Amino acid sequence: MELLFIYMDGCPYCKLAGEVLEDLFAKHPEYQKIPLVKVNENREPEKLKGRNYYYVPTFFYGEEKVYEAQPGDDREKMENLLGDFFQKISEK
Repeated sequence: MELLFIYMDGCPYCKLAGEVLEDLFAKHPEYQKIPLVKVNENREPEKLKGRNYYYVPTFFYGEEKVYEAQPGDDREKMENLLGDFFQKISEK
């Protein structure tokens, strides 16, 4: 199964989420075993039909929504939520 990363160009939260992923992958190379698929909401909306989300960035693992950013989210919140997800999945 893959991790879907929905983003938009110019979105500061999306940029931050990308940086958080890079940091997590640097600290935990084993997390890169989970395929990451990035989909730009503006350029590829057809790939997102049926996905229930409002804000970007949003992450889905299969049909499960792992994380949907909210206004005001910071690096720490993203690191904790995404880090917990990767740790849980890596243990399986």
